[in-house]
Amino acid sequence: MQKFTEANRKLLQANEQLNAANAKLKEYEEKAAKAEKASRMKSLFLANMSHEIRTPLNAIEGFSRIIAETESSEERMKYLEIIESNNNRLTSLINEILDLSRVESGEIAIKKSPVNLEILCDSIKQLFKFRCPETVQLDWERPNLPITMTTDENRLTQVFSNLISNALKHTSKGSITYGYNVIEDGQKIAFYVKDTGSGIDPEFIDHIFDTYASKDAEQQKGYGLGLALCRIIIEKMGGHIGVKSEVGKGSTFTFTLPFHGNIGGMSTSNRTSTSTNVRTLRVSNRADESNLKTILVAEDEESNFELVRIVLQKRYRLIRAHNGIEAVTLNEDEHPDLILMDIRMPDMNGLDATRIIKEVNPDTPVIALSAYAFEENIREAKAAGCDEFMAKPFKVEDLIEICARYVKE
Repeated sequence: MQKFTEANRKLLQANEQLNAANAKLKEYEEKAAKAEKASRMKSLFLANMSHEIRTPLNAIEGFSRIIAETESSEERMKYLEIIESNNNRLTSLINEILDLSRVESGEIAIKKSPVNLEILCDSIKQLFKFRCPETVQLDWERPNLPITMTTDENRLTQVFSNLISNALKHTSKGSITYGYNVIEDGQKIAFYVKDTGSGIDPEFIDHIFDTYASKDAEQQKGYGLGLALCRIIIEKMGGHIGVKSEVGKGSTFTFTLPFHGNIGGMSTSNRTSTSTNVRTLRVSNRADESNLKTILVAEDEESNFELVRIVLQKRYRLIRAHNGIEAVTLNEDEHPDLILMDIRMPDMNGLDATRIIKEVNPDTPVIALSAYAFEENIREAKAAGCDEFMAKPFKVEDLIEICARYVKE
């Protein structure tokens, strides 16, 4: 009996070793398959790049020789334009290769600054005005409100340019349209480029942003490095890029980025100050505010305030505080009908400001608007005197409803 038990133990041990060996073999096979695929994709990529580099070089070299032997000034200008066009094409390709290498190695830093998206899109229209054939219409869909966001202007322009250049490759006639929209309650901006071109094969669409993927490499057509570079840049900026396409009907490339900035633009005609010590913004598109109820919005983030402003400016007279101290001061000066209070603000937070306001004006309703929405945060807000708590991001309809409930028209 003892020998039988020992034999079973050894058999189990042998099975475990066999399973471990099979697992390692499977892992090795998967790695080998991935390596083979990577090698194949790299070969296709190099073949495509060889074609992309040699094509403009051929034109530059050929027409440089011809132009020297041409007496007609009109023909010389025509050939010179061809040389210049191919020179720009080659320069762009080399820059893409260098950028791709730098971005992948982490050498490129994202440099952010306030960017007016309307001006940026206008400049892109000018950039491609003479590059589009007569059979292709380039349009950008201008939104109702101008938007200024904090981002890297050069990289954003580069992504747009790469996507439009890619659309031009595959659109012989029709239109290319680009633009942007605010999504997710003002938390993100969605940019897009859509065309009426040839579309993308469903078998290839999942790999279109891969660095070494090009289904058409053998045909010397391909999508180049632009799309892979777009993906890397957008991801480095904290966003996401994707595509939807239908063969024969066109493609729509979309990329989203986190939004930090303001919506609608605030011209000098919309700004007035009540005190040299308090920065106050009164916003309304109505000439007569005498019949409007007043809401004090305590919010330090421009984008968050802009969202509230756009939603409520037609219904109420709005005044703004950038921190808790301003909120307390403006409450004493303006006696608002309702206060929308952010919690985390500089100088004085919203909880301390609410405590002071409630001591002076206990009947003034205060609604907390905060991205800190755990149970303990809600309890702290209620303990400080807030009448309601709304978590960010909030629904526009909910904000309108809660304001109407506390502000008697």
